[in-house]
This record gives sequence, C-alpha cells and structure tokens, in this order.
Amino acid sequence: MNDFLQILDLVNRRRDLTLEQARYAMQEIIAGKVNLSRTAAFLFGMSCKNETVEELTALVEVMREASIKMEVETDHAVDLCGTGGDKSNTFNISTASMFVVAGAEVPVLKHGNSGVSSKSGSFDVLKSLGVQPDLEKEHAETCFRETGMAFMYAPRFHPAMAYVMPARKELGIRTFFNIMGPMLNPAGVKRQVIGAYNSETARNIIQILANLGTDFAYTVHADDGLDELSTTTYTRVFQLMDGDISENDRFDPRHLGLSLTSPELLKGGDPDVNAEIIRGVLDDHATEAQREIVLLNATFAIHASGLYTDIQEAYLEAQESLESGAARSALEQFAECTSDLKSSGV
Repeated sequence: MNDFLQILDLVNRRRDLTLEQARYAMQEIIAGKVNLSRTAAFLFGMSCKNETVEELTALVEVMREASIKMEVETDHAVDLCGTGGDKSNTFNISTASMFVVAGAEVPVLKHGNSGVSSKSGSFDVLKSLGVQPDLEKEHAETCFRETGMAFMYAPRFHPAMAYVMPARKELGIRTFFNIMGPMLNPAGVKRQVIGAYNSETARNIIQILANLGTDFAYTVHADDGLDELSTTTYTRVFQLMDGDISENDRFDPRHLGLSLTSPELLKGGDPDVNAEIIRGVLDDHATEAQREIVLLNATFAIHASGLYTDIQEAYLEAQESLESGAARSALEQFAECTSDLKSSGV
C-alpha cells in the first residue's frame, strides 16, 4: 500500500500500520507531499488509536534519516532530555544537570528546543545563561571538540519539521512527536537518559531505543508526574543495556543519601528565573532541594556514559563536579565558546 489516503483510512479505523506503511506516511509528510488537513488527521488519528512501538520505531527512523547529521565522536557521550508535557513547572533540571555531567568529564551532546509545554525550554534557559544555543552544524561540532559539549537546536537540525509544525500547532494537543523528540538526536548518540510524561511512554521509549540499537539508556517517570528522576518520591526507571531491558519501578533517592523534598521547592519560572536557579546550583548558592535533584539526574547521565561501574561511583563524580567548581567552569567555557563562534560568522 503506497497511497496516503488509504493509510489515513486505516488509521481512522484504528488499524495498526506495518513498518512499511508507517515509513511511507512519514516520508510523504516530511517531503511536503501531504496537505495540512491530512497531516493533522494523521497525527490525531495515530494519537486516538495509540501508536505501537513498531510504528514509532519506523517514524523515528525516517526522521533520523532526514536530519542534518552532526559529525562528531560519540563514544561515551550522553544526551539527557525529556518529552515535556508533565505540567510540573519545575526549573530546567536536565539543562542544569548537563553542566554537572560535563564537569565530570563526560561528553554531552544535548538535543533540545524552545519551550512548548513549559515557560522555559532548554533553548530558552541556555540563552538566559549566556549561551548561544542556535549554532549551525559546523559551529556546534567545533564547540563539542573544544569543550566536550554541544547543544543541537531542533529546528536547525530537523528542517523537515517545517512540514509538520503547522499541523501540530493547529491541533494543539500532544502527538507522537512529543514521544519522538528525545530520540531524534542529530549526533546519533548511543547513550541517553530520557524522561517521559507517563510510565507507559517511558516503557515504549526504552523498547524503541532497543529496536534502534542504542547501547545504553535510562527512561524514567516519577510517581509525582515528573519527566525526570525525582527527589520528592519514587521514580520508575527502565534500563537498556546490551540489548536487554530491565525495570525498577521504585527507585528511592534516599538510596544515594538524598533527602525527600516537596514539589513546591522545585518550581521554576521564566527563562531568567530558571537561569538564576541553575547559576545558584553551580555556585553552591541554591537550596538543598534544587541542588539534590540536579545531582540525582546528573548521576544517572554520568552512569549512562559507561565510564563508571555503578550508580554510587557516578554520584560521587557528580558531587565532585559541583563541589570543585568544574560544573560552573563547564558552563562558562560553553557560553564563551558558543558566543565566540556565533559572533565570528566563520
């Protein structure tokens, strides 16, 4: 079957698509061959029937193939991000954590976007931190080689999204692109920590990553609703290692000696407010609650790199990164590098 209307009819009747059908539908959409109304109908229909892991795997593959590729060494490099949509209004925890991870000498290849479901996306808060987060491919590659860090702004690396965004905006609801986003890293990282807006999505993402040959990943969803590892309660953690998936649905932050806290103490605001919180964490002026949730999420990303044998060792490295000032230096070097490259125009 290679007719988009036939595929749309299957979706409307809540029939699952084959890998070939899902690939064809996405290829037609991102080639600009499908009009706005039919694209929106496809997104809505897939959401109504619930996308299968097989369909999502095919859709991710097509989007990855269409992306602008970063040409960098990815050994032990990690990406840490979330699906968004948890409506928690926390500060940018994953973005704060990336500097702790980099300060522990773990390469970071972070893929992100502007705020969609929150006041402050990773792109927005990075700008408030003095970073130039919208570097083109060559500059992002240079910055990674010089600092061990890169931020890949989704619109720059996924030009095909231009054919999808009008339909997403028109619908105004969560679609499979919310699930796919964290799996579309343009550098092709093989090690990730991904937060999800519910536990079913976390389980699906880990299965998709396994289908796509990811070396190691954590996908997480906390009992308080966070698409992060939480310090207010337990977190469900799915782990992918060497092709095998395991699940721990009761990870307790007290296992690492961290304290349980209140969700109210993790709230953020606009990009400037969140940037100030992140500076406080890196400068040791933040609250214990803010500092500890960053430490927790950085710990899992450091462990995902494969450079440390267990979570406890990774936690000690995260602590050292903060306490030594290495995390703060990582931010300063990254901000300077991105600003120099942006202003050079070379």
